[in-house]
Amino acid sequence: MAIKKYFCEYCEKQFQDTPSDRKRHAAGSQHKQAKARWYDSFKPQHHNPIPHQPNQPFCFHFVNKGFCRYGDSCKYFHPNTQQQQPITTAPPGNVGVSFGNLPPSLQPPPEGGYPYTPFVDWG
Repeated sequence: MAIKKYFCEYCEKQFQDTPSDRKRHAAGSQHKQAKARWYDSFKPQHHNPIPHQPNQPFCFHFVNKGFCRYGDSCKYFHPNTQQQQPITTAPPGNVGVSFGNLPPSLQPPPEGGYPYTPFVDWG
């Protein structure tokens, strides 16, 4: 009997679906960072960011890894990058989640439907 596979939509990785493997993956730093980036994409962007102070040092972790666990509350400076912008932007006054921010398994099907695939007998 084949072992089931689990696909993590935050990390876009697939692995064996066993309790120990899921627990190990969920406790990993890459999964936690990918999950934090996912939820940060829903935060509104600041239009007037705090300017860089001449004596304020750069966040070493953010510069090297592209991610800081302290986020906006970090006492060090985070340079402005394209990664910080949300996936999609909603017009003002629009409440809810846009389809572009949903994981692939929750997105609606294409307008014309899925392409036809002929039946193949694997038996």
